[in-house]
Amino acid sequence: MNDIESGDIESSAIQSDAIEGGAVPDPAGAGDLPEYIRLLDRLRRQSGDLSYRTLARRVGPMLRPPRVVPHTTVGDLFQPHRRRLDLDLVVAIVRILTDSESAADRWRAAYVRVQREARLGDPPGVFRQLPADLATFTGREPELRQLVTAATRGGGPGRAATVVVTAIEGMAGVGKTQLAVHAAHRLVRAGWFGDVQMYANLRGFDPDRPPAEPAAVLDSFLRQLRVPAEQIPDDVEERSALFRDRIHGKDALVLLDNAAGEDQVRSLIPASSSCLVLITSRRSLAGLDDALWHRLGVFSEDEALALLAKFAGPERVGAEPEAARRIVHRCGLLPLAVSIAATRLRARPVWRLADLAERLERDEATSSDIGGAAFDLSYRDLPDRAKHVFRLLGIHPGLDVTAASVAAPAGLTPAEAERTLELLLDENLVQERIAGRYEMHDLIRAYAGERAEAEMTEAERRAAVRTALGWHIAVVTLTAVAISPDRAMPSIDPALVGKSAPQADNTAEAVLWYGRERANLMRAVTVAGEAGFPSPAWRLPIAMAYFEELAQNYRELERLMSTALQHAREDDDPDGETEVVRWLAFALSAQGRVGEAIGPLNRVLQARRAAGDAVRAGRILGSLAHVHDGTGDPGTGIELAREAIRVIEGAGGRVPSSILTIASMCLGRLGRHDEAQEYSLLFVERARKTDDLRALGLGLRNVGDRYLRLGRTRDAIETFQEAIAVAAEVGDRYVRADCLNGLALSLKISGLIEQARARHREAVAVFDDLPEQEAARYLARLETSGLRYVD
Repeated sequence: MNDIESGDIESSAIQSDAIEGGAVPDPAGAGDLPEYIRLLDRLRRQSGDLSYRTLARRVGPMLRPPRVVPHTTVGDLFQPHRRRLDLDLVVAIVRILTDSESAADRWRAAYVRVQREARLGDPPGVFRQLPADLATFTGREPELRQLVTAATRGGGPGRAATVVVTAIEGMAGVGKTQLAVHAAHRLVRAGWFGDVQMYANLRGFDPDRPPAEPAAVLDSFLRQLRVPAEQIPDDVEERSALFRDRIHGKDALVLLDNAAGEDQVRSLIPASSSCLVLITSRRSLAGLDDALWHRLGVFSEDEALALLAKFAGPERVGAEPEAARRIVHRCGLLPLAVSIAATRLRARPVWRLADLAERLERDEATSSDIGGAAFDLSYRDLPDRAKHVFRLLGIHPGLDVTAASVAAPAGLTPAEAERTLELLLDENLVQERIAGRYEMHDLIRAYAGERAEAEMTEAERRAAVRTALGWHIAVVTLTAVAISPDRAMPSIDPALVGKSAPQADNTAEAVLWYGRERANLMRAVTVAGEAGFPSPAWRLPIAMAYFEELAQNYRELERLMSTALQHAREDDDPDGETEVVRWLAFALSAQGRVGEAIGPLNRVLQARRAAGDAVRAGRILGSLAHVHDGTGDPGTGIELAREAIRVIEGAGGRVPSSILTIASMCLGRLGRHDEAQEYSLLFVERARKTDDLRALGLGLRNVGDRYLRLGRTRDAIETFQEAIAVAAEVGDRYVRADCLNGLALSLKISGLIEQARARHREAVAVFDDLPEQEAARYLARLETSGLRYVD
């Protein structure tokens, strides 16, 4: 199937571009990479709307050296979530689209500028979290004046003596979120609350998903404020205290959307008078001390008519005033319902307003009492593909979706899914609060779920959810393997690989991506368990475990594996229990609870031996070796590690690299550094063969350490120098700093004192741009590492 098909969806996408204007997109106007990618896609559409397959076929011979380029690779290039692009591929595509070398040069220069500015600026998505303001926002001027006055009361830098908390209450669909977001943007544009803007959807009334836990919201806020995962406490009160400390004194705005009640938001409120908290809820929040309340009702008739005119045009509304009043009153003056009905008019310029009024009046609402007729009418007029995607959104496991995550269960290409989502966005049936990410209002999600229940069989619904879960597993797995190719990961459904793509090109990007996606993934794990899908319920946590390890988030890793274990035991795949228990043991050991890991490992080892499963028994033996080394018994550890290697190789299996590291560690603790170095060199050799740069950096660090202990200083210097370059490439601060310190120690031993001091200063400077507390933590690790430099 071609990436581009004829029909209503394609026409809608082309019309959307035409509305934007026919001028050739200028890459110099791109403020960031997502905007650059959107401009590139606009160039593609304006240059004949070439399909990804066509571009792939034509671009391959233009590359140097020429190569076959899969159409999925080209498609991935146009996804706005990307953090890095193949610049040669981009430039070749621009040459095809423009037939201009000067245009290709401009696009190349713009890409280099965007990436340079991204490196020099704040990490993406950290301090500016407000959803986009809506151009169609209408009315509410009295309420806006009240909100702005309350937020800036006092008029001076000190403003109020305490934090300002403003609660906006009202029924579903009345426009609470739009009002809060619009007020927030108005305040920021006026120069208020410029340091930090944070947003959380608390999902207080979601029909299918539980309210957000305050602890999880605080975890997200603290990560956005650059608190390392390992420094985030378990206790919600401790997290709240740390949040108040980190945001204190900042000119900050915190928007808590869709709160279930006072208890959900108390721990999320800062204490500093420099902060503003905006809260929206369908319930009264009168229990919040000193909060200011704003009760939001439905639109007045004039406001509803103004919104209708903004969508349909003032001339049309003015020509049929009575029909316009019939429309807005049939929608109950509810802003959400009015906007959806108005969208019908905008998309159908030949309709009279009376035509829409008659349709609304003769239709009975089949879902929610509020806005049901407008929902029904919008849904019924959608193309079949859009109806299918709309139904799937009502049962999709994600908190929000991307084109790629919808493509798999919908049986579409990512490009087709994106066009369909954009059509639903044009119809006001989905929202795009973050570029490239779509979500539904609770009322519409409930309606979509009802349509799925009514129009899909149970088998079809379960298959769609299972495919969506499989897509999440594939994306996380491919991202992990992209930055660590030697990593053992769960198997991926081959049918989903073409609709999935790595989301990061290096370790630093991967940690940022995972932090943004983690809430969606955690929700998917919950859905898998509740739906009775044991295989995804353990495979997804296993894929996620690598990123929890990267972030040193060992407490969460333990919780994740504890949840996964019960599902792994229900599945008939022996990999499940084996790998989950191994990760659980690792998480426990990393927290100093080594003794708790031995029992579960021994139980699984006994089961694998009883089943004659030598390879998996060998993996468990390797984990037991690590645990025994952690208990201070490296002698038993090396015996178990060597037994693990012997058993796995005897069964024709591949020894995990982690077991080579464990063997080296145990021998090193026993002072047998020659033997330890043999295993370290094997580890490095494997990392080179698999092009696993992160593993290579870690392995070279260990080899350099061993050379130092063996007195081979020259070899240590060469090894540390290579390790420093590799660690810098993958963005691993600690390994880079540790190796700089190791190099400093090697140079000092060689009598090169000034060079040694310079390398040590470089090691310390690696952490200069981190917050003071985090930098101190890394420096403390340097002080206690085996490569400690002493001047």
